[in-house]
Amino acid sequence: MKIFFASDSLVSIRNEAGEKIGVTIDTANYLKEKILSLLQSAKHFVFIVNESQYIEHNENSARHIFEELCREGVGLIDYVVLDDRNKSQAKDILSKADFVFLQGGIIAPQLQFLKDIDFVQVMKDSDAVVLGKSAGAMVLQDVVYNYPETNEDVSNPRWLDGLGYSRYMLIPHFNLDTGNLYCFGDFNLLNDYYIPDSKGKVLYGIPNGSYIYLEDGVFTLYGEAYTIADGNITKICENEKYIILE
Repeated sequence: MKIFFASDSLVSIRNEAGEKIGVTIDTANYLKEKILSLLQSAKHFVFIVNESQYIEHNENSARHIFEELCREGVGLIDYVVLDDRNKSQAKDILSKADFVFLQGGIIAPQLQFLKDIDFVQVMKDSDAVVLGKSAGAMVLQDVVYNYPETNEDVSNPRWLDGLGYSRYMLIPHFNLDTGNLYCFGDFNLLNDYYIPDSKGKVLYGIPNGSYIYLEDGVFTLYGEAYTIADGNITKICENEKYIILE
């Protein structure tokens, strides 16, 4: 597999009324260029949802990505939304996949869903391109940093066993002021969680537009990024540049 661990990968297209009518792939840090180059012969697209109850939303999201890839010349012939309705068929669905998209959202339910369908074993010999967005990228790691976003999340387990594809603990949507663009609790994620939780650990903060790409065992980080280690924040890469992670 080739894997993209992305903070955010899609830009919404909206009509004059503000309604979402499509998406385009983010062009920052060569993401769109790299994805399209890898998918030229792709035929089958699988969209793995984050929360199964939002059927219409998930179906629309998958369709928008499918349409965007087709507009860009990828010869896809179909797409499947993989959720609770068809998870008993996950092995067959994923065995045919050329491109797998892991939707962002809430970490715990998506991680459990992927474990339920035995994602790691099913994809063991796959040549598919996998793109994890936000939570969809985090669940692919060895250890998932399950930081809170709301006051209700504070009591949740902080560290989860992920799927084991990467040792780099990601913080998507990273922001140097608040810690994260998506923080809805009465706290500052950077000062109250990221910095104290980094004792003895290395966290990788990637703003939207940045991502890590894995191919043949090599992890390449593209775009602006920071490490938070033992309470210290260090900028390790700039936009339009890349580094090989050791």
